[in-house]
Amino acid sequence: MSNSTNNKKSNSGFNIDKMTTFVKKNVKYISAGILTVALVVVLAVTVLNNKDESSAKENKENQVVQQEQKEEKKSKDQEEKDEKENKEDELKEDEYEENVQPEVQELMSTYYNAYAVGDVKKLDSITESLSDMEKSYIKMINKYVESYDDITCYTKEGLEEDSYMVSVTFNMHFHDVEGGLPGMDFFYIRSNDADELYIDNLYSSFNREIKEQKTEEEIDKLIKVFEEGEDVQQLSKEFQDKYDQVVKEDKALKKMANTVSKAIREWKDSYSAEEEKDKNKDKKEEKDKKDKNSEEQKDKPKENQNNTDEQANNEEQNNTNETQEDNSEEQNNQPEENQEGNSEDNTSDESQNNEGSSINYVPEGTVLTANDGYNVRVSMNESAEVVGTTAIGDSIKVILSYAEGWTKVEWNGQTGYIRTDLLLNN
Repeated sequence: MSNSTNNKKSNSGFNIDKMTTFVKKNVKYISAGILTVALVVVLAVTVLNNKDESSAKENKENQVVQQEQKEEKKSKDQEEKDEKENKEDELKEDEYEENVQPEVQELMSTYYNAYAVGDVKKLDSITESLSDMEKSYIKMINKYVESYDDITCYTKEGLEEDSYMVSVTFNMHFHDVEGGLPGMDFFYIRSNDADELYIDNLYSSFNREIKEQKTEEEIDKLIKVFEEGEDVQQLSKEFQDKYDQVVKEDKALKKMANTVSKAIREWKDSYSAEEEKDKNKDKKEEKDKKDKNSEEQKDKPKENQNNTDEQANNEEQNNTNETQEDNSEEQNNQPEENQEGNSEDNTSDESQNNEGSSINYVPEGTVLTANDGYNVRVSMNESAEVVGTTAIGDSIKVILSYAEGWTKVEWNGQTGYIRTDLLLNN
């Protein structure tokens, strides 16, 4: 080989001339390939950039939407809050409407007519949440109450559309007693799917005193605002004064009021006893079941018998203890006429018997020594104006307890009303 040929070859035997010739012959194809690769690279970079920009834009838009949603929700919550406050202000400022809702007036007349005769089937058809306990109470009251008249409805709008808060005043007449006692009740009236009005007994005077069934907090707050209104407060005081005047002047009606108060207390004790009887029945059935299981254990191997006998003895001892506790509770719930002792002892016993009860009474003429600070109000309502607050050691003289769960008292030279359950616990 010549030196020229050797110079044109690389150490690896690569021929530069051939490569040069190949490139010259195929330069257009090589250029096109390089251009294609460059375009692909440029497109890839462009797509990635666009994707990043799109993603950033989308994230920004999402943030804007989320911020708008938050502001919209905040605005809506504020509107609802303002609406509630405005409604409460309106309730306080606007006076109730007297007998301007014919459907409400008709519903309440039907209610009191059925209530007076103890027609719980009819009451069931025009109310909701009328409990078995309240039905039992209605049947008991029917033994004394003959009729209601002078029924007047004082109405304001409720929380929902076509709902009403109603204060109802009336005269209550008793069997074989002339005249009647003025009274005042509260009702929450709603409308069903057929646009028919009905009474929601969750907010009846009975359930609001007993607290047997749970109520809605929003409606409770609205009712509180309603009852704190100046017009309702004035109406409540007016009828309380009428009631006090009638009881003061009519001995027969005063005696009947005391009789009904005592009957209510005895009904409550009796109803509680029935519930306790049902519990004891359940316990007996459970004991019988355990005894049956104990008999079956006798057929098991002897090595297990000792453990079984010991278990049965323990269960029997537990049942004995439960029976003793039940008997003790039953003894505490005996009627007042079966108890002995002076008036202060009787008051103490009543306090124990009626603990936790919202329907009870303190005997007329009882003198108590306050062991706590009790609000003395102008009428039988927790929203009523406070006359004053007792101090520990103050003397409280009972004038009369009422079925509504309040007791009229003489304190510090003034008369007013204290919740009966507080006096019983005293």
